[in-house]
Amino acid sequence: MMNRLEKKVAVVTGAGGGLGRIYSRRLAAEGADVAAWDLNGPGAEETARLISDAGRRGLGLKVDVTREDQVMAAAKATFDAFGRIDILINNAGIVRDVPPAPIESISLDEWNRIISVNLTGAFLASKAVVPYMKRSGRGKIINVSSGTALHGGSIRLDYICSKAGVIGLTRALAVMLGPDWINVNVIAPGPVPYTLRDLDKGATPDEAEAKFPSDLIFAGRHIKREIQPSDLDGLVAFLASPESDMITGQLITVDGGRVFVG
Repeated sequence: MMNRLEKKVAVVTGAGGGLGRIYSRRLAAEGADVAAWDLNGPGAEETARLISDAGRRGLGLKVDVTREDQVMAAAKATFDAFGRIDILINNAGIVRDVPPAPIESISLDEWNRIISVNLTGAFLASKAVVPYMKRSGRGKIINVSSGTALHGGSIRLDYICSKAGVIGLTRALAVMLGPDWINVNVIAPGPVPYTLRDLDKGATPDEAEAKFPSDLIFAGRHIKREIQPSDLDGLVAFLASPESDMITGQLITVDGGRVFVG
């Protein structure tokens, strides 16, 4: 694998497992040192260990991305450890713990919780690392939205709105930070069964298929197969690399063609 990210330092939020860990390991494989931030401290430390085992420097930090004090402290700790911050992957995100509900049943506390992690967390992490990127004279921010933010849906209203906000944040920051040579882009994956089923701890394959049926996942998709983590981590690495230096403010969907965005 090419060392496109040699001498770069990346921060990945929500890196304690799932796709966040996969992104972290791909960036390390491309040559980056990686700070794994996650509310699950042991998970973040395990990701950092895997990075170190692969020959790069890893740092695992317990961080609540909704807490500005913790995010600012984590950014400083990352800079103190590595001497720079070049890349931020705003991956941290949650869905509701309870089944999808109509708007009448969504409490303000539930709404605020989803927005605070998925949108405010991306804002706070960006705010925290941008000063360090400016010191280096450039940087890359990759935000993670969702295909649901583009085609809507009758369930998970709070999640959809939070992910739509991430797209707006991306485009505003791209304009704001362009003069500082900081690229800001957003990816919008379709459903990734690997991630969805990982949320269902202990589910059998039949139970997972019942909850996340293939015909629902494939609905409207022109390429009729499941999205794999390998469909996403290469894109993240590309957007973090110098090869994307003239790409900013862009929304890239990874959904087998379900949503076309002009």
